[in-house]
Amino acid sequence: MLNFMIKPTSFQCNIACKYCFYLEKEKFMHSELNKKVKFMDLETAKKFIEKRVTEGKDRDIYFTWQGGEPLLAGLDFYKGVVSYQKELARLFDKKIHNAIQTNGILIDEQWAKFLKKHEFLVGISIDGDQEIHDIYRRTVNNGSTFRKVSKGLRYLEQYGVEYNTLTVVNNFNVKYPLETYKFLKSIGAKFMQFIPVVETLDNDENFKPNWIDDREFNARVSDFSVDPVAYSEFMNKIFDVWIKKDITKISIRMFDSLLTRFSGYEPTLCIFREKCGGSNIALESDGMLYQCDHFVYPESQFKIGNFQELNLNEIEGLSDKLSQKKQDISSKCRECKWLELCHGGCPKHRFINLNSSGERISYFCEAYQRMFEHMTSGLNLMVEFKEKHIPWELFAGAVEKIY
Repeated sequence: MLNFMIKPTSFQCNIACKYCFYLEKEKFMHSELNKKVKFMDLETAKKFIEKRVTEGKDRDIYFTWQGGEPLLAGLDFYKGVVSYQKELARLFDKKIHNAIQTNGILIDEQWAKFLKKHEFLVGISIDGDQEIHDIYRRTVNNGSTFRKVSKGLRYLEQYGVEYNTLTVVNNFNVKYPLETYKFLKSIGAKFMQFIPVVETLDNDENFKPNWIDDREFNARVSDFSVDPVAYSEFMNKIFDVWIKKDITKISIRMFDSLLTRFSGYEPTLCIFREKCGGSNIALESDGMLYQCDHFVYPESQFKIGNFQELNLNEIEGLSDKLSQKKQDISSKCRECKWLELCHGGCPKHRFINLNSSGERISYFCEAYQRMFEHMTSGLNLMVEFKEKHIPWELFAGAVEKIY
């Protein structure tokens, strides 16, 4: 199924996170268009909505709004979006779902009321308590953002808006797994994502990493990138608390995805799927589609085309190039006992040279192996309890014998 990350404001944002990989898109987008990149206008958004609703075969249609900072598009833009979605949903008997990922700074009473009324699922980017969060998530003038984000969260809670938290695991907060987890629980988060950050140095004029085109290039990682082993320890420590105390109260996307796979289904995380094409298509503000949110570069190999010139079947066919890249795995991966769980990981992370023949593995290879080794027994136990309908009140005692 195709999944689109709609970017109505493109790379444009009201803060300047030091690890953000999307702010750098400004250079090539400005040079390509030879003008300032504009926000998506409502008419363009309507044309995309119409295409998704009228050409999509499923009754449930999902729209995911991201950035940059998508709330910069303005409340009137989203009011127009929702009005048109509802009009088409009635005509074609569809059910529309909206999700939006935001830094939370612009959320006020008006926004909260709107998001609640129209049942938006909101993702809030927050990396931990004030000290941890403010390390990298800074304003354009290098000021703190924590209090502004916290204020936005209070509005969401006040009006009962459903929200997730997205935490970027970096070289600083990776040292504080339990403190970070405890903090997220303290602010009421029931659905959490932990995304490890790694960005490489040595890029071309469009900030495309040199290793992408040069198979022999030895990539170097940025200072804020998380160490793979430290990342695995971060996730394993949270897993130990979660599986003993929180499995019926807290949803953590990484663990949920692995549990889905252990239950015999395709993982929900695209990084662990055998084919990733079409899972994370980026729709920029000018209507241009790119293979993946993490591969927005000007070369034709990364572009799909303008959505107005293609139908959904054509878009799906043209999004398969990334899956072909993902299935080009190393000999080490093919021999690994965890292959069926990770399928070599995300192509954006495969920059570690394995040998002189150009084979590469994921930067997070060792991290995944350590996590799978640690979590397998607990996940298998969860599957057993679900399949045999064993009362969950007995689970804590059973899991204590493992961990």
